[in-house]
Formats: sequence, structure tokens, C-alpha cells
Amino acid sequence: MEELVHTFGLDWKMLLIQTANFVLLLFILKRFLYKPLLDFISARQSVITKGVEDAAEAEKKLSEAEDAAAHTRNEAQREAERVSAEARRHGEEKKESLLREAALRSAEMISQAQKEADEEKRRALRESEEEITKLSLLAAEKILHQKANPTHAR
Repeated sequence: MEELVHTFGLDWKMLLIQTANFVLLLFILKRFLYKPLLDFISARQSVITKGVEDAAEAEKKLSEAEDAAAHTRNEAQREAERVSAEARRHGEEKKESLLREAALRSAEMISQAQKEADEEKRRALRESEEEITKLSLLAAEKILHQKANPTHAR
């Protein structure tokens, strides 16, 4: 083995010093570079994992919110249709009520006009009868007057 060491020119002291330097360098790199680098990668991986989980949760909440919005929109549509139908029904009832009221008023007005026309007819007949009676009396008086005074005959 000594030949081998001499052939290759190995120096045990240098080999030990280089091994010690290598071990020291390995310890320093592991302590100050490799471990912080692994910690950084682990932290970064957990941030990414949390971000993915948060994105999945946000997507789930968005889906729930969209479902709730669609449900609310459908409820609002049904309520609007119900209110519209109620308004139409109320409008039809009001229209029918107004038409009935107008028909009643019209009938009342016709009845009142008929009564007034009948009253006017009776009054006109009374006045005509009174006029005829007056004229008959005047004619009878004139005839009697002519019979009583034949000289003033016309």
C-alpha cells in the first residue's frame, strides 16, 4: 500500500487535512445553505398548498354564492310573477266593479230621466187640461155672451 501511496504521490497529512476541510465545508454548507434552502422550499411548498386550498375553497364559495344568487333570482322571478298576476286579477276585479257601478249609475240616470220625463209629461198634460178648460170656459162664456147679446154678434 505504501507503494501505491508513493506511486500516486499521496501524502497522508494532506489527505487528512483535506478530509477535515471537506467535512468542515460539508458541515458549514449543510448548516448555512442546505438546511435554510430546505426550510425555504418547505415554506414555499406550504404557501403554495395553502393557496391551492384557498383557491378551491374560494371556488366552492363562489359556486355556492352563484347557486344562492340563482335561487334568489328564481324566487324574485316567481314573486314578480305572483305580484303581476295579483295586480292583473285586482285590475280585472276593479274593472268589473267599475263597469257594474257604471251600469247601476246609468240605470239610475235612465230611471231618473224617465221619472223626470213622466213628471214633465204629467205637468204638460195638466197644463194642457187647464188651458183647454180655460179656453172651453172662455168659449162657453163667449157663446153665452153672444146668446145673451145677439146684437154684438160678430
